[in-house]
Amino acid sequence: MGSLNVGDILFQLMAFLVLLAIISGVGMLIKRAVSSDRRLKRIEEKVDKLQEEKRRERP
Repeated sequence: MGSLNVGDILFQLMAFLVLLAIISGVGMLIKRAVSSDRRLKRIEEKVDKLQEEKRRERP
């Protein structure tokens, strides 16, 4: 009963890899959401700046 089976070791390794993949996937989704939010803020600032310049040009 004290021996380790190769199948048990492989199963544990696969379960651990699946867990790591899930954690990595969630981390990547969060990183992508933050990056997208920053990009949208920069675009909004540019649009606001262009609108303000356009208002100033009108007589």
